[in-house]
Amino acid sequence: MRIRVILVEPEYEINLGYIARVMANFGFGDLVIVKPKMKIGRKARMFAKHGYHVLKNAKKVNRLNEAVKDCDLIVGTSGKVNSDREALRNPLSIRMFAKKISKHSGKIALLIGREGMGLNRREIETCDFIVTIPAYDKYPILNVSHALAILLYEIAQADRKGMLTLRKIARREEREELFKTFDSIVGSYSKGLRNADKIKLVLRRIIGRSMPTEIEIKAMLAIVKRMKNSLN
Repeated sequence: MRIRVILVEPEYEINLGYIARVMANFGFGDLVIVKPKMKIGRKARMFAKHGYHVLKNAKKVNRLNEAVKDCDLIVGTSGKVNSDREALRNPLSIRMFAKKISKHSGKIALLIGREGMGLNRREIETCDFIVTIPAYDKYPILNVSHALAILLYEIAQADRKGMLTLRKIARREEREELFKTFDSIVGSYSKGLRNADKIKLVLRRIIGRSMPTEIEIKAMLAIVKRMKNSLN
């Protein structure tokens, strides 16, 4: 599996340096920074230590869609979670997430939000699913570099256990075709539905968490296309 760490609008050089360092600690090197809010200078380099090469090779982009465009799966991180009745932030635990992705090949984007507010609603809706780190309920929000260290540790440990056969995650374009067709079906019933947008989001979350293969996506797409044609 290939992990790309994407920092969304980081604010502090010290955190950026520590993130580069912890990525190097666990053998990850693909770092993309979306609209950094500070100049990447001496302090970031100093705290990166022997992870300076990760910082030096990091790519800077202006939009999130540029950072994720060649990724097969987009995974958001959040310390703030909803109840089981909500779809937007209903997360997997980090350990469950790491176990799942250890069985698949493909490029996975791991989104790390802003120090102050994390990922916004639109960014979370872009994700295939959300992961969270269980922490003390009175203070569950971790520093971004600390959170990433835990995430990468769990991913590295799951990956080292090894799998004889890896399943290739369906490409994003294939999943988007399924979502587009399903959204059209939901739209046909939208007048009688209480929350059509929530239904669309629920499918994205289910598909995201299950990480289907190309064959599985095509099988689902075949039936939803027939349903759409019948409605038309």
